[in-house]
Amino acid sequence: MENTTFKNEKIIEKLNERFYFISFNAEQKTSVTFKNHTFKYKSTGKKTGIHELAEALGTVESKISYPTTVVLNNKKEIVFQYPYLLKPKEFLKVLNKIE
Repeated sequence: MENTTFKNEKIIEKLNERFYFISFNAEQKTSVTFKNHTFKYKSTGKKTGIHELAEALGTVESKISYPTTVVLNNKKEIVFQYPYLLKPKEFLKVLNKIE
């Protein structure tokens, strides 16, 4: 999505005007505090792992998929969660419905 959807001018404009956008690497090792909880990277094998925040926000039906798009409201509640690639037109429709 970084090479397609997030390079689309309309998407960038909408995200910059109406949203606080974060692209989060589910394998990052830096701890993140969110909603008064510190989420950390957890190893799942010798060279594999997942960040607890990615797992908390991106798990859909007990599975984590990449990419997963998550939109939170101003109360930091999930209002949209989609565990597959979103093309620019699809994502723009989602953003227009949410705002």
